Amino acid sequence: MIVTVTPNTSIDKAYSIAAPLAVGQVQRVQRVIDVAGGKGLNAARAVAACGAEVVACGFAGGHGGALLRELLDGDGIAHDFVETGAETRSCINVLDPSGTSTEFLEPGRPVTQEEFDELLQRVAWLACEAAVVAVDGSVPAGLGADACARLVATVKAQGTPVILDTSGELLKEGIRALPTMVKPNADELSWLTGRPCNDLDQMVEAARTLHATGIERVVASLGAQGAVMACATGIYRGIAPHIQVVNPVGSGDTLVGAFAVALERAMDDACALAFAMAAATANCLSPATGNFDPQTARELRNQVKVHRLA
Repeated sequence: MIVTVTPNTSIDKAYSIAAPLAVGQVQRVQRVIDVAGGKGLNAARAVAACGAEVVACGFAGGHGGALLRELLDGDGIAHDFVETGAETRSCINVLDPSGTSTEFLEPGRPVTQEEFDELLQRVAWLACEAAVVAVDGSVPAGLGADACARLVATVKAQGTPVILDTSGELLKEGIRALPTMVKPNADELSWLTGRPCNDLDQMVEAARTLHATGIERVVASLGAQGAVMACATGIYRGIAPHIQVVNPVGSGDTLVGAFAVALERAMDDACALAFAMAAATANCLSPATGNFDPQTARELRNQVKVHRLA
């Protein structure tokens, strides 16, 4: 079983519009897709699409929280949320005909320390039964920069591998807890290591530096150019096939969910990277946020190129 932890859940709404987004004008929405959102819930759907068992954990509250649970039930995703006094937020993704994505992200409404303590207890209990836990995304108001680090430490205390996918101070503090895997982008990797990341060679050295601190796998995102992974068996470069992108939102989360499945299945490092990148690429072909067709991912896997660099 894989557990995803999403402290800052949301109702994600994808709006498809007929004309380019124009500021100050009334625009009609042609189609609306509601999805139980937040990085960890996108990752949870990826886990399920890969055919693995998953339980989604985090915060949910109010009418938004009730809708969140209903949407996950519809997706067939098991969940175990801590109920909060605050309403679950909404986030909007506007997709115009050119494929351009414009996002409007609400902040998470405050949670109490008591609610966070309950989440830590829930995560500890779930981690005892899990093969891998992924801690994903931002945190709502009321929690400090050490919130993700505390979640990582809680999982590690149960002897369970943990993936951390967050940003900013949450990431900086989180890596002090030495998660099993992190997924920074180039800017984040440069910030964390103090090394420039302007080209592939610099990315490799920065990823190697972060890996040397005790993080088993550093998967550095290069966007459309693929990814670099530093791990115990070496440095790998993954290159995804060229596609016509429909909706890229949630692709990084899909990579995390698929990588959790690869770890659960004890894939070797090169195969794990190819498996996760194929799922992330397939996600870009779906209009729904954090969703993909498993058959498409299987077909794309043969087109992902993974090279060992060192």
